[in-house]
Amino acid sequence: MKIGIFTEYFEHDKNSAGRHMSDLVKELSISSESIDVFTLYKHSNKSSFDELDNVEIHSLNVSLNAKNKSLSKRFFTELLISLRTFFVILRLKKLSHFDVLIWYSPTIFWGPIIKLLNFFKKSHKYLILRDIFPKWAIDLEILKKEGIKHKVLRAFENLQYRTADTIAIQTEGNISYFDDIPNTSNKIKILRNWYDSSPSEIHLPESICNKIPKNKKILLYAGNLGIAQDQELLLETIKKMQDQEEFIFLLVGLKDKDKHNVEKYSSMQGLSNLLILDSIDHKYMDALCRRSYIGIFSLDKRHTTHNIPGKFLQYLSTGLPVFGLCGKGDIVKLISDRGFGRTYLGNQADEAVEILKELSSDIENDRIDSASLKNYIDDELSTKSAVKHILESIS
Repeated sequence: MKIGIFTEYFEHDKNSAGRHMSDLVKELSISSESIDVFTLYKHSNKSSFDELDNVEIHSLNVSLNAKNKSLSKRFFTELLISLRTFFVILRLKKLSHFDVLIWYSPTIFWGPIIKLLNFFKKSHKYLILRDIFPKWAIDLEILKKEGIKHKVLRAFENLQYRTADTIAIQTEGNISYFDDIPNTSNKIKILRNWYDSSPSEIHLPESICNKIPKNKKILLYAGNLGIAQDQELLLETIKKMQDQEEFIFLLVGLKDKDKHNVEKYSSMQGLSNLLILDSIDHKYMDALCRRSYIGIFSLDKRHTTHNIPGKFLQYLSTGLPVFGLCGKGDIVKLISDRGFGRTYLGNQADEAVEILKELSSDIENDRIDSASLKNYIDDELSTKSAVKHILESIS
């Protein structure tokens, strides 16, 4: 098979999507003749894929998260993604090259290039759908349902559904979203979020270790903390936990705007139990999780679609119990049924603190089995398992 992969994030992006897609390509390369990866950002670092003769990475040098970029500018930037990709593929003389086309959404703007490539050669078109956009933007009132922006975005969203032969969603809870979208029911497959939990012996560098108090229990939050993650509730919870001196909250990898907001709040409230670090390399994140006491994720309660955050999988892979601030969803049942930690479904920081204390009690009294957390990833969410599901769908 000759496979084309289209993804916003890849190897050198310090987020879960970049890691997911890098791991997926490595596993796919074992059973593929060739793989061409088209990704947005320009990476200057040495690539771990240099050793693989059948993988080529093509960077489009497009940044969607540039500092001070407005939503309108981002929209027009994304609008040009397929056009840029077309010219790259034209230059490579690969318009009729691919047997399989796999794209990772977000973004929703890969649809046109996938449809165009299928005109030159009939391929199996496999959509990996994670954040369901623009639905979540409507839920969070970022977009107006009857507005022109939403109508345009919905048109691109539906284009990728019409184009795809397989629509891979990560949880059963999102199946109902497609009830009112014509000709999609026979395309839906469940593809769980995957994670490569290969043991890592890499230790935290001294530059990071020196910033973390050695006598504190670390409550780790990794990744984005913006509108979709209910920043306000987490910060209020941190404030309410100040009297619990054995704990410190560690926030890692915030975007510049969110980091500024958190630092401003911390300064105004005089928070002594909050530490913020910039993004760190993936190879150090497992070590940081092992150094931590609890892993935290947060999702805005207004979300009506279901999401399994990448940070959640990373926590579990190292045996780190999880605490979730979230609304109702498949992830709540998963955590409860499997005994992975605790969740809080409300919006009161005082109540969230009590649930967090209960989780701490669970840990201290050995009611959390770290081995079962790791086994869940190894047995059910391995990258090898994800590739097997993909190959079965396209065969």
